[in-house]
Amino acid sequence: MKIALIASMVACVAAAQAAPAPRGHQSSSRVHPQANRLWNQLLDQYDTNDNGTISAAEFDAAVADAADELKDKVLDKYDTDGDGSVTKAEAQDLFQDQADEWLDKLLDYFDTNDDGEISEDDGSSMVFDHVIDKYDTDNDGVASAEELATAAADRADAAVEDLFDKYDDDDNGTITSAEILAVVKEDAQKPVDALLDRFDTNNDGALTATEVKNAAKPPHSGWAWGKFHIR
Repeated sequence: MKIALIASMVACVAAAQAAPAPRGHQSSSRVHPQANRLWNQLLDQYDTNDNGTISAAEFDAAVADAADELKDKVLDKYDTDGDGSVTKAEAQDLFQDQADEWLDKLLDYFDTNDDGEISEDDGSSMVFDHVIDKYDTDNDGVASAEELATAAADRADAAVEDLFDKYDDDDNGTITSAEILAVVKEDAQKPVDALLDRFDTNNDGALTATEVKNAAKPPHSGWAWGKFHIR
């Protein structure tokens, strides 16, 4: 939630920087309260030694912590035996269970006569026709139990392929903790890069109150920040 909150505030600041000052108005040195608010949010999240600035090392540590948290979420979801890696067998079992649940829901909705297949005997609306056309691979007018089971298996196979395309960097059929970390670290780095791109005027990889608050000055005294909501 903090990352999303800060991203919203950075967007507000970006709008402030981009907005031209209306003719006849002079720039104000006033720092808008939301600029102070943004800086305090940044200090709360990144300034671990409470010295009033955010160093490059503190940003690096925050990225590392966020990446570890994201990695753990991936492992919690897919590493069913808890050994710190994900095999194709684990992923296949997990996604097949999900695909079976999908098929059960599909049949609960469309298989009105409970014969395990979907045909015109179950209904004749456009939705029924679409479902039958989609899964009736032999074009006999019936989405049979076998055809539906194949569709579920295909869903599971596609999900496994997507997962391993994303994380299995060496294509050996096992996703390691290190491979997951390498991927999620890029996501963890993005909010920090956005902050530095916007506010780090001397390009030292750190942030000070002056850099943030100077960048956040309204272009004139009548400029409005607009609404901002904390969720």
